Amino acid sequence: MSNNISEVIKLKRRLYIELLKLVKAGNLTAEISSLSERMITKDTPRYRCCEFKERAIFDERIKAVLGFNIAENKDRRLEELAASFPRQQKISSVVEVIDMACDSCPIDKYIVTDACRNCVAHKCVNACPVNAIVIIQNKAYIDQEKCVECGKCARACSYNAILENQRPCSRACELDAISSDSNRQAKIDRDKCVSCGSCIAACPFGAITAVSDLIEVAVNLFAEESKLAVMLAPSFLGQFGHQQSAAKVKYSLKKIGFELVREVAAGAEITAAAEAEELEEKIEADETLLSSCCPAFKSMVENEFEELSTLISNTDSPMAVTAAEIKSKNQRFKTVFVGPCTAKKAEALKDENVDYVLTFAELLALFTASDINLAQITEEEKIEDAGQLGRQFAYAGGLQKSLQEMAAADFESKQVDGLGKLKKELHLIKADKHKYNFLEGMACTGGCVGGPFSMINQNLAKKLVKEFAKVD
Repeated sequence: MSNNISEVIKLKRRLYIELLKLVKAGNLTAEISSLSERMITKDTPRYRCCEFKERAIFDERIKAVLGFNIAENKDRRLEELAASFPRQQKISSVVEVIDMACDSCPIDKYIVTDACRNCVAHKCVNACPVNAIVIIQNKAYIDQEKCVECGKCARACSYNAILENQRPCSRACELDAISSDSNRQAKIDRDKCVSCGSCIAACPFGAITAVSDLIEVAVNLFAEESKLAVMLAPSFLGQFGHQQSAAKVKYSLKKIGFELVREVAAGAEITAAAEAEELEEKIEADETLLSSCCPAFKSMVENEFEELSTLISNTDSPMAVTAAEIKSKNQRFKTVFVGPCTAKKAEALKDENVDYVLTFAELLALFTASDINLAQITEEEKIEDAGQLGRQFAYAGGLQKSLQEMAAADFESKQVDGLGKLKKELHLIKADKHKYNFLEGMACTGGCVGGPFSMINQNLAKKLVKEFAKVD
């Protein structure tokens, strides 16, 4: 993620904090229906036609932050939802489109530029299957009423004079899981979506969002109704200020009410050891092993390469291993994973040991609502759950390196990050044109440090993780 903070991110963070203040004061149900009116006034900067539409969109966003699917709760009032904790309704999907917030991007996908030479060949005209291209005043023109956005004209033009102009959300999705309906509103194909969160980060209107566990975690935390154990993703270093130490983060988490703080890197070490044993079996059988720690990569294999799903490692992810270890020692704990990942929310829905998943921004809002400023905290509490082998899972190539150190047998491996590149790689495996025993697949470019909800530049994040893990 870029280290530039957009207005969308600022708006979300402000909403998190305001809702958390209501929870802490015990006024969530009583005051939630008037929150949008208080936060959006005539003097507030607006991005839509009027403050009334802005408030209506805000109310829809609140439903997602409360932890409910928007479409399934369209007619339910905010105070009714706010009184529903603990939630009995399980969410059906993690990534949601706020229909009212979608700008329907009035973008013509293909446009003819001034580079058009009105050549004799007219390859664009002949390539178009619906006769949508005509020549007007010595230049090709696309009739958008007829255009079916197939792209054949752009590929045919010798001058590259026809440009493709994609909507931000669909451009960000490397699996073509998001398109537009007849009204040009964003629509998610649930059969293709892996909940990677790229479209959420890409939408300039904030019209795509993730259903959150933040408020239910806060209800448990502030009311002290449950024992909460927080599980920190290996990429947590520097997310709350690059000068804030891991020990200071642990102390602060204890201070706001988390009874137990665990590094997921500890679970990563167990995952790596188990995966190394599994890999040795695959090598003996002359088969390929696909990593299982990234839920978005795993989902893509299962959705689009079903015949390769048997190659996915049977080893649980570091999050799942860490949560199981906590629950095995004390079933009363509710586990809260914190990381930069949306797909982890989807993974948690299938894992009875993982109760909640928060992003780093949501945890930062919890700190703020609890009057914790890490820059002013001087106390520390050592965090020594894991070592180098687990902590380096945070960046691309870390798992691969851990397996190389742990596996007894020699093997060939490859690391690929980015869903588009992974899709191409899986086609090679399907055609048996690969020459390695193990593939580490990471959906996000750079690995988890490049996740959609990472709050700092991925290069800085990787550097800080390496320093913490003592990697040369």
